[in-house]
Amino acid sequence: MGGNALSVPIEHAQKTGVCSLKNKKLEKFPEELFTLKRNLRTLDLSDNKIDELPDDVGVLQMLRTFKLDDNKLGELPRTFGNLGKLEALHLSGNPLMTFPSPILRCSNLKHLDLSRCRLSKLPEDICLLKKLDYLCLSSNRFETIPDSIGKLKVVELDLNQNSILVIPESLTENQSLRVLRLDENCITVEGVPPRLLSHSTISTLSLEGNPLDIRKFRDIEGYDQYMERYTATKRKCD
Repeated sequence: MGGNALSVPIEHAQKTGVCSLKNKKLEKFPEELFTLKRNLRTLDLSDNKIDELPDDVGVLQMLRTFKLDDNKLGELPRTFGNLGKLEALHLSGNPLMTFPSPILRCSNLKHLDLSRCRLSKLPEDICLLKKLDYLCLSSNRFETIPDSIGKLKVVELDLNQNSILVIPESLTENQSLRVLRLDENCITVEGVPPRLLSHSTISTLSLEGNPLDIRKFRDIEGYDQYMERYTATKRKCD
């Protein structure tokens, strides 16, 4: 995509702070975007073929929403952590083998989507993302989850379509968690901590597609307490 083709969205972004270059067959991060460093708040580069971000990406310090879904990114530059105002980051569908550590320095991040990547481990210091309220890790390669995830304050955690065997009891520590999605994993009754049902704030625990005996699940101590929360939430939504 040449400079002339970029001129219209760049001019629009200069006025609005919003730039969409979605599905433009881009193979490289457009250098022209750096002219917007003083006012660019939303940038959408989804559905392109970008395989790396330049080190200078850290100068876009006004960014609040950054969409990079379905590119070819295998890592993020260290300077990505300089995006101190970033609140929403979308990286779904990138070939990320390891959790990009620069994200941990984005201290204002509230929404993080790392679905459909190739992740198998989370860093123990994931809890550094203290303002995160939504974390999506669906369709990855997780078999275990670190106990430190319980120190997050997320309201919704999506771990659908992984290979998780056991739900960490540490999630009980997060008294903000309302929705926990674990569809299509490898969880049996033995992998559900009773305390998660009796003492957590989870009101929606989704376990469809797991090798779970539903009758035994209903016999777990704490199931009734969970159902009370579930029913109360459903009444509010109806």
